[in-house]
Amino acid sequence: MRHDQRYLLTIGLLNAGLTVGWLFATIAYAERGYGSYRIGVPLFGDLTLIGLLNSGPVLAGGISGPFAWQAVRRWGARPALLLGCWLHSAALFALALAPLSSAITPATAWILLLGVSLSGPASVLFNLAGPSLMMQLSGADGPDRLFARSAALSLIIGGIANLLAGSLATVWRVVLVESDAIAPYRLNATLSAVVVALAGLPLLGLRLASSRSPAPATMIRREISDLWRALAKAIIFAPGPLLISLGAALFIPYLSLFFRQRFTATDAVIGLLFALISLTTGLATLIGPHLAARVGRMQGVVLTQALAIPCLIALAFAPTLPVAALIAMVRGALMNMATPLFEAHALAQTPPEHHPTVIGLIRAAASVGYIAGPTISAELQSAVGFTPILLIAALCYTLAVMVNAVIFVWRGQRTS
Repeated sequence: MRHDQRYLLTIGLLNAGLTVGWLFATIAYAERGYGSYRIGVPLFGDLTLIGLLNSGPVLAGGISGPFAWQAVRRWGARPALLLGCWLHSAALFALALAPLSSAITPATAWILLLGVSLSGPASVLFNLAGPSLMMQLSGADGPDRLFARSAALSLIIGGIANLLAGSLATVWRVVLVESDAIAPYRLNATLSAVVVALAGLPLLGLRLASSRSPAPATMIRREISDLWRALAKAIIFAPGPLLISLGAALFIPYLSLFFRQRFTATDAVIGLLFALISLTTGLATLIGPHLAARVGRMQGVVLTQALAIPCLIALAFAPTLPVAALIAMVRGALMNMATPLFEAHALAQTPPEHHPTVIGLIRAAASVGYIAGPTISAELQSAVGFTPILLIAALCYTLAVMVNAVIFVWRGQRTS
């Protein structure tokens, strides 16, 4: 098996395992009673465990970011990816072993939170090491082919795994007739943890030229200086993703729970719905470049993001599950269509040596909202439900569209 095929096999197994394991995580938290279980957090008081479990991985990922960056530089991309697989697997095992709220103590709640939060550093390692390894594995055709195949495979496997997650949960309920309500989710998480742990095995067969080298103090100082210059140029690209993340973090982690609580959607239906969202997102991503060629790259970003706002408002008042499902698919397609266009524009405006910093800043800004957003959302859900949350998210999206329009469209026309 060729080296690039080994990498794609790892990506396929990883995406399948993570999708099956985490799709029903929020529903499993709710079934365990974590929506009403509260633990004391220094400086912030008592917060719901379900919110902390959704915020914790993002916060852990942010804190571990500099260490992960150093790990990739010092160890290389392949060891970093292997470590990411094992950390993801450990987080899924923590999810599988999570007890009911009636049996949990503050100590075990913190252990659970720490275990689930391992998925944050794992994701950071993959975001940093994946592109680097693909560059090393690219053949004479260059990196475009491998990058495109990796993205397409992730979308396809994600869609299939969403269907599988819903089907497996249904099968477990039939087989385990006298089991408790969360047993199917435990089994899904356990199976996924095993698959994710094994996902790194194809990487063991890779033989790569070592790219690690000691960095003298003068080189480190030069890198820090270059980093600050890159950040100064890239900061203009952060406000839009930041505002979007503030809104998205309020409802995206709870979308499966929204369909369960408001429309009593079954596991199989939720799996099918998320599979369709993955499919429409993939198709929309392919349409994005054609839209950019017609109206302009940032004009396309602003247009698609603006069209997603009415969808979000409509989702807040959707009367039936089919209507809500259609709205969710259209909203997801429109928002995700804009992401590659935005990142492509950012990279086109910066020197190649600054590309990793620019992409890192954009993705960091797009993650900021998830540090506190899920916890805030959990508090709001218990008080006012989902409708105000979706409307607040729509307001954040509106502000993001206005900022992007002013910075990249209106200002560009004034200066051209």
